Amino acid sequence: MNIINTKKTMITGTLLITSVLMTQTVLAGTNSGLIDKKQVQQKHKIAQGVKSGELTRKEAWRLGKQQKKIYLEEHRFKADGDFTRRERAKVHADLVKASRSIYQQKHDNQTQSNGHPGVRNSGINKRERNQAKRIGQGVRSGELTGRETVRLGKQQVKIHRQERRFKSDGNFTKLERARVHKRQNYASRSIYRAKHN
Repeated sequence: MNIINTKKTMITGTLLITSVLMTQTVLAGTNSGLIDKKQVQQKHKIAQGVKSGELTRKEAWRLGKQQKKIYLEEHRFKADGDFTRRERAKVHADLVKASRSIYQQKHDNQTQSNGHPGVRNSGINKRERNQAKRIGQGVRSGELTGRETVRLGKQQVKIHRQERRFKSDGNFTKLERARVHKRQNYASRSIYRAKHN
């Protein structure tokens, strides 16, 4: 990806967030505090997902569309001046469904890289941190010898280099992620074996 595509991604994300904010502003203050609070929280979760790269443009667009649908439904229910218990329950149910959608989309294997090779997949990062902690704990407890520590450290460096190489073109594909995860699985078993030999 080049700088133009990166700017396009940022502009798209900004427009999405702005449209959700505008819709929310129109509906704010309609004496449904809990609903308004949930809508604000979901808006922030989507914005955070776009910013962190956990949500692709397409995912953010779909989630934004879902939010707009809920806002419009709420507005339609309130248009007659009577927001009934049944109507509130329907909006709450839709917000629960939307919350699940946001969670699922943020935690799937799709990420956006925004053209920056340094943008990392949070699941892979978490595993790297966890394995580094396990190695450190093994050194402190005496479960790992110096030689084992060096070997495991080199293994982690190789995995990290492979990940950077895969991301260098700005596109971290599902197959590439699977290969990194496979190597991390192998490394995890190596750490376990070295600590328990």
